[in-house]
Amino acid sequence: MEKLQQFAIGQRWLSDTETELGLGVLIDVDERSISILFPKSDETRVYARHNAPLSRIVFNPEDEIQDQEGQRWLVSSTEDQRGVMRYHVRRSLQDGSIEEKTLNETRIAAHIQLSKPLERLLASQVDYKEWYDLRIEALQMQANIQNSPLRGLIGSRVGLIPHQLYIAHEVGQRFAPRVLLADEVGLGKTIEAGLIVHQQLKTGRAERVLILVPDSLQYQWMIEMRRRFNLHFSLFDLTRTASIREHDPELNPFLTEQCIIAGIDLLVDHDDLRDQAVAAGFDLLVVDEAHHLMWSEEQGGNDRYDVVEELAEHTAGVLLLTATPEQLGVESHFARLRLLDPQRFTSLDAFLDEEAQYQSTAAIAEVLMSDQALTEQHQQQLEQLLGHHINDDAEQRYRAIHELLDRHGTGRILFRNTREAIQGFPGRDCLAAPLPAPEGWSKDGKLREQMWPEESQLDGEWMQSDPRLPWLMEILRGSLKHKKVLLIARSGPVVEALENALRLHAGIRTAMFHESMSLLERDQAAAYFAEESYGAQILLCSEIGSEGRNFQFASDLILFDLPSNPDVLEQRIGRLDRIGQQNRIQIHVPYLIGTAQERMFRWYNEALNIFTNISPTAQILQENFVVELKENLLTDLGADFEAFLEKVSTQREALEIELQQGRDRLLEYNSCRPVVAQKIVAALEDYDDNNHLPMFMKRFMAATNIDFDEQSNGTVIIRPTDQMQVSGLAIDEEGMTATLYRDQALLREDAQYLTLEHPFTESIMEIINTQSFGSTNVALLKTNALKPGSMLVEVWFKVAVIAPKALNLNASLPQQLIRVLLSENGQDLSAKIDPEIIRPYLHHLDGNSCRQVVKARRDILEQRYKQALDLAQTGLPALQNQAKENYQKKWQYEIDRLNYLKQFNPSIRQSEIDRLLQLQKEGLQLFNDITVNPEAIRVLVVVKP
Repeated sequence: MEKLQQFAIGQRWLSDTETELGLGVLIDVDERSISILFPKSDETRVYARHNAPLSRIVFNPEDEIQDQEGQRWLVSSTEDQRGVMRYHVRRSLQDGSIEEKTLNETRIAAHIQLSKPLERLLASQVDYKEWYDLRIEALQMQANIQNSPLRGLIGSRVGLIPHQLYIAHEVGQRFAPRVLLADEVGLGKTIEAGLIVHQQLKTGRAERVLILVPDSLQYQWMIEMRRRFNLHFSLFDLTRTASIREHDPELNPFLTEQCIIAGIDLLVDHDDLRDQAVAAGFDLLVVDEAHHLMWSEEQGGNDRYDVVEELAEHTAGVLLLTATPEQLGVESHFARLRLLDPQRFTSLDAFLDEEAQYQSTAAIAEVLMSDQALTEQHQQQLEQLLGHHINDDAEQRYRAIHELLDRHGTGRILFRNTREAIQGFPGRDCLAAPLPAPEGWSKDGKLREQMWPEESQLDGEWMQSDPRLPWLMEILRGSLKHKKVLLIARSGPVVEALENALRLHAGIRTAMFHESMSLLERDQAAAYFAEESYGAQILLCSEIGSEGRNFQFASDLILFDLPSNPDVLEQRIGRLDRIGQQNRIQIHVPYLIGTAQERMFRWYNEALNIFTNISPTAQILQENFVVELKENLLTDLGADFEAFLEKVSTQREALEIELQQGRDRLLEYNSCRPVVAQKIVAALEDYDDNNHLPMFMKRFMAATNIDFDEQSNGTVIIRPTDQMQVSGLAIDEEGMTATLYRDQALLREDAQYLTLEHPFTESIMEIINTQSFGSTNVALLKTNALKPGSMLVEVWFKVAVIAPKALNLNASLPQQLIRVLLSENGQDLSAKIDPEIIRPYLHHLDGNSCRQVVKARRDILEQRYKQALDLAQTGLPALQNQAKENYQKKWQYEIDRLNYLKQFNPSIRQSEIDRLLQLQKEGLQLFNDITVNPEAIRVLVVVKP
């Protein structure tokens, strides 16, 4: 595009100071003034002829233009007819033919979008200095994250817990991972799965994800995905799917969203929805509570197993989550592994033989991990397993452990961390509060009436006689007066009644959390409870409070009632008994003496031992004894009940011993290789300590008129404004509360955690990548080192290679940004003058002076830009070769490793190796089309300091 400076009626001009007016038409000219009509805004401006702030717009061959009817054309050639341009244009039609015509300048559309930096600069569209600096900084941050092994991890609101990050990094980096996550309760399987899903989505390894969970956990999963990972999953139930099909009977509901959470029973109960879910196709399938998937060689799988098996056959990546990988029996354990790799796990007998052989491997691995010296027998075993001799020193023992892990067992597809291995849990105590039942209390009524009588009296009448209420008031004003307390009851109405009584009659600061509240109200309640000095003393939750939220800063839990399911009870306790808890947890359990409440308490406490310890056998024991349990809960305490408790307790202890003896310490070590895990933690800590994003975000919002209000508690409130100078940001009209720091994000779940992977930040980066924000600037360079009045031209280019996101080709580029700095006479100063060196000496130049500089030096600017482009392109072959070499090495290392391990470990799938070979081939081919794209141009005018 060129700029001419003679005036003729019909010419198109752009206002340098009001570019929003669009492309204007010159309608009148005399010796002193010119008049421009701007059709887009239907306004006419009159300018002095000798210094009009206007840029003449003329298009060159191959430029794209738009006519007044909205059709887009490519310019083939141009001709000047007495100062007014005539364009010969063409366009391709759907049938493949070419339409050509002549288009007078006057017929060009008023809307114009100049995107290339040089075009904008020559049209005097000069951005603020701060915008230019922000653009370059944003491009550099994006280049750094694309090269980082932490990509996909930095954007998660999670603590830096080694075993979770190790599993996430190990599994999340794979293409189509198929693994079983089997950490014990409270170690964060949901977080591990979320980290993997987040990585898979952010790196493009997956785009469509289906999460199947029990109905009661759907909301918990949705909240976890949104709060921790900014992943917006849609909840699918029968109502939603029916609504979609009612609107369009031919539409597959599972094709309407990319990321879906559904109750597994929805697909079990409705074959048509099951078929549609399979037909929709997903990249990643996540199944929680996988121990409910039952299977035997004789009878096959139960309904849930069959649904997951069919989906797993048609889905590349599969994550199964269970806290009980083997306690339901080795056959059930084999069944879940069979879902992950049916080609390997074809026979239960073969699996049992392999496991038996693996025990000797695990035994020698334990010796390696201990301080025990290697005997001659140990050396012989290792040489037989590894194929070579090792010396008995720390480094060789460490290498031998990792070689055993890679070669043998199910370590590649099964991850299981235990509390004993992880450690760091302070423990928990049960503080029983037996209370006398009031007069007239039915001790032999229906089980529900004895256990939860308050639920049948929604008017709150139960509070008149229930001794748990005065006990609660007394303990909150007494021993728990200066502590944070979490109370959980089964239902919302009970919580509301209790909150009302505590707040109005006892003067206690309270907060509520139940299903009838909106998401925002729950966030506010949780934040009020978390407030250290003036926050709520007690947070009263319905059963939903035991799902999806963690309150490790509190250590006192009141179980106002007891649930009927031990898993639910463990969920309640798990809100406090988690990694990060600093104190022993005090579990307060009030119950009415002589009622089913007391018997249920004793069942949990004495038979299952669930209050003071994680009980891996609790759920299976209750399922095995459920009939006897119901009978005993309805009868008075007596010898039969005591015998029943003793019988179950004895069986529990035997099961726990069996589980302890069967602990696979080699598997536990593989689930969190300490050296690797600590490197990941250290890398994230270093990233957090040297994070430039907080300052960038503050500067960006200040520069674009986004309201950025820093609060005394360290959070910020971000709101859009009418004067906002950018559009397309991912922010609600009401704004948002946010934090830019991990520690605070973990304390305040009501505040969004802004990282480079947060949607709001990503929308800012999208503006940088797709719009012209900050792509031009003219500034003063105050220095004595250069001749006053001279000029420097700085051009930034991005090395571009168009490829599927999953290949991440940019990570193999030796550099993604190229900066060229030229003097006015064409001397290349790029290597001599670093941008950081001259930054302090750069100063703002007013808009009118910027335009004068551009107009006066137009020819030189065009020459220096072409020279800069030639220099950038000259270095492309070397960049291309280095990128190919990096990419080849990266994939070949992993391909060679897997091919080697496949000789020893059948869990290495040939399909996985074939996939890597295909990706390697695709990437190497795509590097042939590497280019450089101009990103920004700045003119530096040298003046004396």
